[in-house]
Amino acid sequence: MFNVVTRRTAPRVTLIHEAAATSLQEVQFAHYARGGWLGHEEFTHFASTQPWEEVELVHDAFAFLTRPASPGQPAPAPRPALDIIHGVRPLIVTAESPLGPLISAEYSDDGAGPTATLVLPGEVVPAVGAAVAITVISKGQSGRAGAISGPAGAPKPRSRKPYEFVTTRTEVHLVLDDQYEISGARGGLQTTLRAYAPAATALGTTTLPELVPFMATPTPRPTRDTPCTARLQPQTAPLGPIVRQAVAAAGLSLTVVGGDELGGEAWTEFEMPYSTKGKSPQQVLDDTYLAIGYRPVIRREGSATRLLLLPPGVTEGGLQVSGDQVISSGTRRWESAHFPASVTVTGADLLVPLPRLQDLIDLAPDPESFDQAMQPDKEWTKIVPSPDGKGEVITGYKRVNGQLVGLYRLTVQDLTVQEQVDGKTVTVPFGRVATSLEETETTYHPTCTDMLLRQEVRKMTWSYTVATRTRTEIVGRYGYMGVAAVGDLLGDEIEVLEQHWSPEGWLRTKIQRSRKLSSVKQSEPEGELKDRGPVKAHEYVERLRTEDYLPDGLGWVMLWQETGGIPVVLYDEESLEAVRLSVRAGTLTSGMDKMDAAPTSVRCPDPCAVRKRALPNSVRVTSPQGKQGAAVTRTVGWTRDRAKLERYARMVMQSLAPRMAVSRSKVQALPVAAGMGLTPKGPEGLEGNVQNYGWKAEGGGQSADVTVHLPVPYTAEVQEGATLPDVHRDIVLFRQIGGVTVDHFTGRFNGQQPIFEPRFVRVSGAQPPAPLDEIEWVDDPRYGATATGNYGQELA
Repeated sequence: MFNVVTRRTAPRVTLIHEAAATSLQEVQFAHYARGGWLGHEEFTHFASTQPWEEVELVHDAFAFLTRPASPGQPAPAPRPALDIIHGVRPLIVTAESPLGPLISAEYSDDGAGPTATLVLPGEVVPAVGAAVAITVISKGQSGRAGAISGPAGAPKPRSRKPYEFVTTRTEVHLVLDDQYEISGARGGLQTTLRAYAPAATALGTTTLPELVPFMATPTPRPTRDTPCTARLQPQTAPLGPIVRQAVAAAGLSLTVVGGDELGGEAWTEFEMPYSTKGKSPQQVLDDTYLAIGYRPVIRREGSATRLLLLPPGVTEGGLQVSGDQVISSGTRRWESAHFPASVTVTGADLLVPLPRLQDLIDLAPDPESFDQAMQPDKEWTKIVPSPDGKGEVITGYKRVNGQLVGLYRLTVQDLTVQEQVDGKTVTVPFGRVATSLEETETTYHPTCTDMLLRQEVRKMTWSYTVATRTRTEIVGRYGYMGVAAVGDLLGDEIEVLEQHWSPEGWLRTKIQRSRKLSSVKQSEPEGELKDRGPVKAHEYVERLRTEDYLPDGLGWVMLWQETGGIPVVLYDEESLEAVRLSVRAGTLTSGMDKMDAAPTSVRCPDPCAVRKRALPNSVRVTSPQGKQGAAVTRTVGWTRDRAKLERYARMVMQSLAPRMAVSRSKVQALPVAAGMGLTPKGPEGLEGNVQNYGWKAEGGGQSADVTVHLPVPYTAEVQEGATLPDVHRDIVLFRQIGGVTVDHFTGRFNGQQPIFEPRFVRVSGAQPPAPLDEIEWVDDPRYGATATGNYGQELA
């Protein structure tokens, strides 16, 4: 209570102020004037609104007689009009809902979906899932019109315009949750309800069908016999429309703000696939836009719900906020704990051609042998001394389509034979005669080099006695031709292998044939040397074995059969001396065996596929301001473009960059939403990107809280060669003693081109990897680069 002194000698007018605090941000004052005078008085008082500032509040006081004048006492003479200053009546805010008037309504939105807390009088049990519209009505005075003047002849008053009454309405549409709380309060019970936006919840709970066309209906795999030009091309699926379908399944419409980084991206069948089956829309967002730093913001606009995707630093919508709209409470907070020291973004594997071994011949330990081994189609010959040192072994090779299809091995040497003839020792020398020959011819499937179709092996040996008469024959194949003397035929054997394969690539039938010389003949074998004839082939023994492999439902069985000739000696019945050798033909044996394992199978490469090397494809961006030891990794499977990977990594780092978080309380709610940008109106205004926003209506008043982020500068750069895994996968160039030389990917790039360097890798085992095999190896602290044991070639 305080006194107001009027301008005349009348008694003082007493005004009583009653203050009702509706929140921590706002106080309303009610003024009551008691007096008997007619007229108007102006008074001023100061209200502390901030710790360091006072705001002058001007009020108009109007007083009228509260009782009639005493009999015989004239009414007070009217005074000249005074200057009239019209103040603004306090704002009155009420909140309503279909459930009835609200004691209070509290609304919050951090971009993940708006929520509200409602307090109603009495006991109210909510209908779960029912829609509720929260209406906030603000009534007050605004706008000025007209002027009030004093009587004629009175001094002209200062021009003032009275305020007009205005009403604003704000509606928020949400859905009631099943959570509620009933508590006692003065005057009765009250119920607290929760409300939310169901579309925000549906993002994480909706189960999607398959939205990627090539996963729902894959392109049929062509057979190996289908011409390359007649094959269907792999399908592609644009990324953006599929993400929109996924979001629409949760009841939201998608808007990408500020340019769509993924607008032209697509998943590719076989190479870069993706599936939405069984995933939620939130998971699809996590795999796409959110993986590269976009911020999702859910906006309720009337009864509709939108999902905004905002790139780092971009806002949707804006508002100017002046200093007088912000009251004292607020904080400034530095946030940098979430800022990593590095961000690594991994894309689809980078596919590069295999190294051209022909270009590396000079680097090989044995260039000549390496050249012979690497040429896909080549014939060559090697001549080395025989093991006894008395002759030489001539070996010819033939390779077709990378497979060894021909082998010719001839042994020639000098011999000396002795024999007792008529009690005398006869010695005959033979110079450079052939003693053995082995020849192998192999046929593979023309488009499946691992599928052996036929192999024929012939072995021949010659013998030499004092009666042998040699003959000269042309010898050699595959780049070598020469002459050598041959003697008496002693061994002659042919083995033929035929294999038939199923369309699926497993061995169906194996046929083995053999023909072997079993006896020889000679005329006058015990006669004089000059009368003895040459040794000739007499009888052969032939064998045939057939094996058929069949599945029996529980495994595999082998049906086999052997037929052929068995040599039978004919003896003289009286002398019991062997007269001749005859051969009996017929079935020897047959049977069916249960197999412990499946028959041999092969995976034939697609003749239209070109083998390429897959390289790990990652870009790492680092910042010295980041938290040491903190690293963020993201995977994007729709691109292998390294320029895009770098841009994505920088976007992720920008989304996690250090920032200043500024929180302020406002006198009343403004049309602000998460994801908007605020600009200051005057020096005390609020600036930044809105992260959280909420308001509360209670007791006739309303207050609001807003948190904004202000970005802070930082530095970032690409770190080369630091994204390789611990287990390396490289291509073998050539074999060396104790290991192999590999074409090592360094992890560095010259622009967009990967950089390789030769490196020795230690390999143990009897069979080292072959050139162009892919080998896994690690940096062993004891032995250096050491193979893990895994190597080979992956076939398409």
